[in-house]
Amino acid sequence: MRALLTKSAVAFTLGSILLVVSYYFVDRPVSWFVHSHGQFMRGFLQWPPLLSDWLKACVPPAILVVVLWWGWKPGGQLQTVLLAISINLIVTVVLKQLLKWGCGRYWPESWTHNNPSLIGSGDYGFHPFHCGAAYESFPSGHAAVICSVLSILWLSYPRWRSWYAIIGGAICVALVGMNYHFVGDVIAGVMLGSITGIYMTQLFHLHRQTLGPEDKSHAVRDG
Repeated sequence: MRALLTKSAVAFTLGSILLVVSYYFVDRPVSWFVHSHGQFMRGFLQWPPLLSDWLKACVPPAILVVVLWWGWKPGGQLQTVLLAISINLIVTVVLKQLLKWGCGRYWPESWTHNNPSLIGSGDYGFHPFHCGAAYESFPSGHAAVICSVLSILWLSYPRWRSWYAIIGGAICVALVGMNYHFVGDVIAGVMLGSITGIYMTQLFHLHRQTLGPEDKSHAVRDG
């Protein structure tokens, strides 16, 4: 656990530096570029962010299914993974909402009720502890939700990591390409979802449950 905390501190420090660089040098030019040149991709990019909305909607029935399944026939890796994912989705959604309130960042564009935004009104920046839809751009909830799931799957079923990367990458690109979020918002969402997922795998010992015979032999030789 100490090693994980150390790695988390290093990742948080590097991520914070990346966010500062993005805020001052990346977010605004990318948003203006997307606004000026991204219209032809809008139709194609609309679908990936919907996946995180579907995941959030599936949390209550998923928890109910896992509990009933566990009561009928307890045990098994898949049960544990599904339970970890369901709980992690709840934790991630709560944390991202607290961060949105604590950071209070304007959106790249005006999406509802003429909310202040970079493109719509030239407003840019953070306004900590402000409530309301106008101040909820940071971090990206869609990125946080999808990464909270993919991070657990990444550690639990490493065979499919290329697919996880494609799915996560497509959603992150779509969020920026639709001007739903700044680049920094997406980076923060990825960090949040990945960190909660890593700690949830530790809590449920998923990294140890998923080792097959071949993987165990490699672990013994490498260790």
